[in-house]
Amino acid sequence: MKQSVLRVIITGLIVIVAFVLQTFISKENYLTVATPNLLLITTCIFGFMRGKNYGCVTGFFCGLMVDIFFEDVIGLYALIYMYIGFFSGIFKKMFYSDHVFMPMILVFSNDFIYNMLCYLFRFVLRNKLDFSFYFGNIILPEMIITSFVTLILYKAFYFLNEKVLTLKQENTLSFDK
Repeated sequence: MKQSVLRVIITGLIVIVAFVLQTFISKENYLTVATPNLLLITTCIFGFMRGKNYGCVTGFFCGLMVDIFFEDVIGLYALIYMYIGFFSGIFKKMFYSDHVFMPMILVFSNDFIYNMLCYLFRFVLRNKLDFSFYFGNIILPEMIITSFVTLILYKAFYFLNEKVLTLKQENTLSFDK
């Protein structure tokens, strides 16, 4: 019980810190278009390490924070991030600690899906159809920067997952011995 409460508190703090850092980086670099999507990295890595349900819940709260603070309609980004967390959780069986390549590919593809859905819901529905400009100036640079930031953050998230968030079941009685 105590471990699950600690897991929820630490995950909540990570989501809040990622949201604040992403907001600060975006505000400071408003002239440059591409900034790393830290909430997407958080959702992808937690989904990848902890599974579909954990990724869905983490993604829902990441998206809900974006919706509450920046959008007029609540729910769009919560739904997008929730699906990204679910999609990342599907690959939990492929989780190995030493391989950074799989999380990078996962974040790269999820960032593409995220930006395509944003393009669809924010621009295509308003009849702004200049996809080549959007892809070259927003989608591709953000995908590259977010993937490289994943290199740095993955090891920190892995360490946190192994040392704090994983339930240790030592000193338990077992009848299977």
